[in-house]
Amino acid sequence: MNPTTKAYSGIILLAISWGTIPLIIRTSDIDSLSLVGIRTLLGSLFLSFFIIKKGLNFKELLRPGIILGPLLAIHWVTMFESIELNSIAVGIGLIFSYPIFLLLFEYLKGTQLTLFQVLLILLGFLGVYLLLEIDSINSIEGVIYGIISAISLALIITIGEKFSNSLGGLNVAFAQLVFAAIILFYFTLDGVPWLFKNPFVGMFLGFFLTGVGLSTYWYVVKIIKPISVSTISYLEPLTGVVLGIYLLGESINIRQFIGFVLVIVMGILQLIYDTKLKSTRQQKLIP
Repeated sequence: MNPTTKAYSGIILLAISWGTIPLIIRTSDIDSLSLVGIRTLLGSLFLSFFIIKKGLNFKELLRPGIILGPLLAIHWVTMFESIELNSIAVGIGLIFSYPIFLLLFEYLKGTQLTLFQVLLILLGFLGVYLLLEIDSINSIEGVIYGIISAISLALIITIGEKFSNSLGGLNVAFAQLVFAAIILFYFTLDGVPWLFKNPFVGMFLGFFLTGVGLSTYWYVVKIIKPISVSTISYLEPLTGVVLGIYLLGESINIRQFIGFVLVIVMGILQLIYDTKLKSTRQQKLIP
């Protein structure tokens, strides 16, 4: 198997694996703060072996860690709460609406949006509107958590891009995890009894889905185009919804299904368009 085939296989497996996270959230008798604390602690411990081996200057990671660590903690805690309080489809649909906020942040920075980007924003809002059918919403609080999670993820991507370009994606991911783990350490201690009762679930979430997952992601990005990685990663929400329906007995009506699909399509179109736009700009810079 050549490296490219291995990379595609790896990112497909990773996206499907990440789709099991909502199932862990819904079936674990532990609060979100403690579960995220365990995830960040175990994930950062796993990645530390790679970082120490590379001999990186830890001082370089202070700034991205201080800025992005709290955002990561907010993103994951609110994501877990949103999925816990509503159906997986509603929770994931809200979180994956983050490209809407990416575009809005670009506009606030003074970037002139194209007509296509404006249409994408409207498409995304339509999808969210259809997804949030009032009669099917268990918790308004969960909806708010989902929106906060999407906004914080958009901020992580917007701010983290510059750090990743200069320091490397895996290094920045490690810095985020470490500082998030420090912030949530008190709550992690509360989750230790749960971890001893469910060691395999904890290890799967922390070491495999977070540590191995992030390592695989940044390895794959070096081999295949980021747009391909990002597009394939949309298997994650699809997996989560399918598992919710078949294993947890959750239901999704036609209106919500259409809304979910619109949000996912909007995200994929935004990724493709953004990649082509960056490629065009780079070509113009070449003399």
